Amino acid sequence: MANKEIDAQGYELEVLGQCKTNTRPSSQFTQQVEARHLWSYAQEEALVAVSEQGNGKCWHLITDPERRAKRIAARYADLYFASGEKSQGKLQLYWPALAAFVVKDIVEAYRYAREDVLNGGWGNLARTSQASQLGSELVTSGSPYEYSLRVYAALAKGNLWLFMDIYPWLWYVLEYGLNKDGSLNADRLTSHVSQRNADDFQDQSKNAVKELPFGANWLGRVKGWMAGDPVYAKAKSYFDATPVVLGGGTDYGYGQHVANAYQANNYVRRQVKTYDGGYRMPPSQYWPKFDEAFYVMDEERRELKRIADDGAATARLQKVAQFKVTEEMQTTYRTLIAEYRAKPEGRFTFKKAELNTIATQEQINILQPLIYDDPMLIKTMNLNQSISRLFFGWLSPTYTLYFSAAPKNRDSNLQITFDAPATPWDYVTGRKGSLPNPKDRMDYVAKIAKKFNELMANRKNYMEGELQKIRSWIDA
Repeated sequence: MANKEIDAQGYELEVLGQCKTNTRPSSQFTQQVEARHLWSYAQEEALVAVSEQGNGKCWHLITDPERRAKRIAARYADLYFASGEKSQGKLQLYWPALAAFVVKDIVEAYRYAREDVLNGGWGNLARTSQASQLGSELVTSGSPYEYSLRVYAALAKGNLWLFMDIYPWLWYVLEYGLNKDGSLNADRLTSHVSQRNADDFQDQSKNAVKELPFGANWLGRVKGWMAGDPVYAKAKSYFDATPVVLGGGTDYGYGQHVANAYQANNYVRRQVKTYDGGYRMPPSQYWPKFDEAFYVMDEERRELKRIADDGAATARLQKVAQFKVTEEMQTTYRTLIAEYRAKPEGRFTFKKAELNTIATQEQINILQPLIYDDPMLIKTMNLNQSISRLFFGWLSPTYTLYFSAAPKNRDSNLQITFDAPATPWDYVTGRKGSLPNPKDRMDYVAKIAKKFNELMANRKNYMEGELQKIRSWIDA
């Protein structure tokens, strides 16, 4: 059992590991801690990473997905560097380095949604009108706000829960698989990898996981929050106001609609922060810049309701949230042990194997059931891709990974685009792949991995310099 101590502020602390057992100086006894407790600590580390302390020293989840994503990217970059430092170069977690660049691009996707779509303007009108001209395959109704919020929510859900699954697996290697002197505790890794199970977590950690966004408890609260939203109710009353009487007649025309919409949008911009609760997409501090804030709020409610009513998706998330071992994670642990024991010239082979195995865990075991099995998201992402190919990324950005800490770069050797047109005619004939499709996506992941491996082999100083910049976001 863990010892209990009281700190200077009166808080009870649990002390694990080296504990004093008698009065002889430097005499210590190594306390053996059950794997289930260590896994609970690993999960808590993931929770703390995306939280901040409030009143009473309690940790509260950061509700802004953009800030969470910056911290997640930083934590991945930190795993890469910290593992190499602690193991004295014998073992360096490799997948997290690539993941840091991917999540950095998710940060940019949130910014794009806020500033280039949800802010409104003529660009949105163009997107909607062009979508209706692109053929029967594409969605011919709906608004850019609908599509943008759907992708925004999917990224928020996938990024958070992927981190909750994979980060503890890898942090466990760093914290409990590597000893203080840099030596490897292979026996612990081999025996503990199969013992991770959310049902066995310490109660506080277990309950915290159950309350995370997009889980069943959170979705239940979202339904109640939407039902009692006074800002939406008041704004809608402005929007639906009875037309004014002009010159003895009633004006049901465009002018009245504009006046009502102006009142509704203006009210939402001024009052949205009064009823946030951590559920707004995006958080309410961004909304004062939204020209058509009421329309955004209307679409936000539709998407949140759709998510809350999707029982199958919630069930898939609950299965992922058990965090039980998979064949991929068992293989990963064996690969990491082999890398540590390998000669320096042979370690890169194991790094590449680690990347490929965790990529399967990430894309197939986690993200596929979490987000890519959603039929509406599939339609939305395919629509976005078709528009981006036809209009050269102007009306909708391409699905491109940029190997830089900056959102984009101009060096074609530092970027890779999904389903990029090979010829001018290829732009016209339409998309050849679908990112939600697991085969198409894994083909793209393989190309990303190949490019990443080349850059890490030939431009390592540049890549690690960019990763250090991402690592600095750890307290964003």
